[in-house]
Amino acid sequence: MIEKRDLLLEEDSAYSIKEFLEEKLKRYLKDMTRVTNFNLHDTILSEVEKALISIVLRETNGNQLKTARLLGINRNTLRAKIKEYKIT
Repeated sequence: MIEKRDLLLEEDSAYSIKEFLEEKLKRYLKDMTRVTNFNLHDTILSEVEKALISIVLRETNGNQLKTARLLGINRNTLRAKIKEYKIT
């Protein structure tokens, strides 16, 4: 469900990344509490990292050097993550 603060129509309506992630994770966790033997920590971290890399790659038109700089990681690390997550 898209809420008013998701639209960011005014600067006053913006909220922190922490608040955004908490809200989204709460919804996700409701479904995941039924799953047993699930490595929630690693799964969430890898999905967030994959999404972040994908977004920044799109924003830089696939330029890996710019993406690595924006993410604050080495280009070789970025390449390894792209391969690991099968990002195209």
